[in-house]
Amino acid sequence: MTIIDGHYFDGRYPVAREASMDMGPQETSVTTDSISRRYATDDLMASPRMGSTCRFVRLPDGGQFSCADHTLLDSLAQESKSEGIVAWLEARWNIALACVAAIAALLLVGYFFGLPAAAQRIALSIPMETERTLGDQALTYMDDHGWLKPSGLGFETRDEISTDFYQLCQNLPLEPYYVLEFRAGGFLGSNAFAFPGGIVVITDEMVELAGDTEEVLAVLAHEIAHVELRHTMRSVLQNSAVGLVVATVTSDAATLSAAVTALPMLLAQTKYSRDFETEADDYAFNLLRQKGYSPSAFASLMEKLVAEHGDAMDDFAWISTHPVTSERVENARAAAAE
Repeated sequence: MTIIDGHYFDGRYPVAREASMDMGPQETSVTTDSISRRYATDDLMASPRMGSTCRFVRLPDGGQFSCADHTLLDSLAQESKSEGIVAWLEARWNIALACVAAIAALLLVGYFFGLPAAAQRIALSIPMETERTLGDQALTYMDDHGWLKPSGLGFETRDEISTDFYQLCQNLPLEPYYVLEFRAGGFLGSNAFAFPGGIVVITDEMVELAGDTEEVLAVLAHEIAHVELRHTMRSVLQNSAVGLVVATVTSDAATLSAAVTALPMLLAQTKYSRDFETEADDYAFNLLRQKGYSPSAFASLMEKLVAEHGDAMDDFAWISTHPVTSERVENARAAAAE
């Protein structure tokens, strides 16, 4: 007989009692301070070995005996095949650390490459009519919360800019969806926005800052680029993906509902990435050249924005954010020289 110390569970109450198991080839007994039970050894079943964790012996009457791993337990019937590979991995911290590093690298690759690619595919599959609904809600949100005010520009000025704007949009893939809105910028000042669904907004302050219509069209071409490239929806999808996944996985309806309800505000506060801004710049420069305008007008306007806002340009967090850098100005000058 071999005696193994451990704990006994009777199968009715989740209370462990100190016990010992006397194990023989034909008969095994489990003894506590108050009971002693005998079983045929062939009727016992042991859990598989998993590292250095405790193992369990399942008893015919529904009870269990828990003890430290013992080689004798391998002679009993096994609940499942030995977890050899698992135990081997658990015993090697360097392999576990390498696995963690590999998972972290996979997540980073997914975030920087997989998520943008997925967002682009999803954004391109969303009907423009659906985007327009979101764009209308975002613009209404900004109007209702006083971020924007009714435009004070004269009719002739707005009509001239609108005419040139729609000529700029001619023959573009999303031409039928474009709408140009004029607003007073309020605390947003000189700005322009591109909302989903082809809604483009320009503020009175931006028009007044521009020296001529060509500079106004330069910034509008940039906003058209954001629409054509579906940057707004792609930004929203990328920025909200983590929250939506968490809400979906956890079945948190309240969180999911809050995310949907807050979508107009999220649209109004979304900031484009540096890559999106560069992509929109390049698209705008090509569009301006095709329509007979010089990209140098874009550079001139950017320099005026720097003079007006100074370093604060880099701190804006609105969808209209266009970080002004010397590189962007130089790119515009280079495009004009082509």
